[in-house]
Amino acid sequence: MYETWSEMYREDVEVPQVDGEVSCFGMGGSGVACEVMRAFFDFSDVKHSNTLIALSYSGDTVETLVKVREALSLGKRVIVITSGGKLAELNVEKIKIKGGAQPRYAFPRLFLPLVKMLRPDLVSDVVQGVDSDRARAVSADLLNYVRGRIPVFYASRYLGVAKRFKQEINENAKSPAFFGEIPEVNHNEVEGYVRGGSLAPVVFSSTQVDDITASLINAKVIRVEGMKDVSFLIQVAGFLSVALAKEVGEDPARLTNIPEGRRRMGFMESRA
Repeated sequence: MYETWSEMYREDVEVPQVDGEVSCFGMGGSGVACEVMRAFFDFSDVKHSNTLIALSYSGDTVETLVKVREALSLGKRVIVITSGGKLAELNVEKIKIKGGAQPRYAFPRLFLPLVKMLRPDLVSDVVQGVDSDRARAVSADLLNYVRGRIPVFYASRYLGVAKRFKQEINENAKSPAFFGEIPEVNHNEVEGYVRGGSLAPVVFSSTQVDDITASLINAKVIRVEGMKDVSFLIQVAGFLSVALAKEVGEDPARLTNIPEGRRRMGFMESRA
């Protein structure tokens, strides 16, 4: 599933031109594309933006539909990135992408349009960062590190990468994983490592403060210097989570609690 990402990033997708203040919203495996992109683009909140870019792979994510309707009520321009669903039926600008997969497996199809619209100068770096063989090797090293412990991922500028690792392990391996933002964690969470022997901290470092945090909690450090590294590490997260799923005997494609949560949240449909 993650081996085909190089092909996905090369898929032809047309995007509209975007000017002014931009906000970005989505949930789960769709919305994390916004979080990853924050390292390279300064998003505004919806109320202060000219344009909302909304991501929902299925097109039926209730929270995203609610946010889109809120933006429309405020007179905002709305661009949706989706494979279909209710979002595709709305009278908004649409970037239609290929469906049929879990959102987390289709990350390139959600992320590439964002990069093309907001940082077209980085498209080539996104493509060049994908390296399946090296990603497997790095994920194997990380698997040895987190085995038998609960991974916790930290970052400052590249917080979206940390969040992606956490999500992938949660969904694919059905296992606990967490993430935290530097420098905030230096004022609270690092103290938990006095009794945190069951945790496996990983810091995605790009600043001296990141390195200081890593030294406080004896974390594994992974250097991140730009979009090529980010593109590569997002692929590593996939390989790591699938390898962990295999090790603990879980089917990475199967979901149990998330679909049930969506079913129970069905009452929100009327708001959307």
